[in-house]
Amino acid sequence: MDILLEVKEIYKSFGGHEVLKGVNLKVREGTIHALIGPNGAGKTTLLNIINGLESPNRGKILFQGKEITSTPVEKRAKLGLARTFQLLEIFSGLSVLENVMVALYAQRPWGMWKSLILGDLNKREKEIKEEAERYLEEVNLLHRAKEEAQNLPAGEQKLLEIARALAINPKILLLDEPAAGLNNRETQLLGETLRMICQKRGVTILLVEHDMDLVMRISNFITVLNFGEILAEGTPLEIQKNPQVIKAYLGEET
Repeated sequence: MDILLEVKEIYKSFGGHEVLKGVNLKVREGTIHALIGPNGAGKTTLLNIINGLESPNRGKILFQGKEITSTPVEKRAKLGLARTFQLLEIFSGLSVLENVMVALYAQRPWGMWKSLILGDLNKREKEIKEEAERYLEEVNLLHRAKEEAQNLPAGEQKLLEIARALAINPKILLLDEPAAGLNNRETQLLGETLRMICQKRGVTILLVEHDMDLVMRISNFITVLNFGEILAEGTPLEIQKNPQVIKAYLGEET
């Protein structure tokens, strides 16, 4: 498998406190790669640097072999990096379908207003609507299309955010705590959806997550961060058996 995303010797400090200390990471194309570790390990900071929300003090970010360390957030999105956040960012006043349609309009070079001026808005809107419905079907939300997004349960709101991220046709999805606040049924559905997106669409997924059952169930590879440094990397089985990980994060063996 080809390396889609590579992090090379990333350092990051805040107020003199070193949060990331020479982190190296390789994410293979077509895989689900989990980033785990205790609170304060630097996971979200690393995700922010990959996404372009933060700049590293030192180091490089490569995407498809090209350096993007200084590339703005919006240009990274056009390259195929899509990000969801711990705090849901949906348009509460719009329907579920309209939320995805807005994301699709934002990706079109002609845009909604240009279509209105040229008089072909109805045709464009029909195309956008059909495409939005396909994304909702992929995340099992098509039956909720006409409902107001703000009325969805937390788990379905997160699926909606993923559908909106898919609208930019990403090569990689960056997910920050997608299972936070979800019940067991919602977490199960989330895991099934992420695996489907990876396997059927070929979208690579890099996720920060604390739910170890979910991580071990869906991940192909896991990287463990501890105090800003890589503690271990490997398959779920390798991580579960790693003595350093057991001691530092998963809990002492009994």
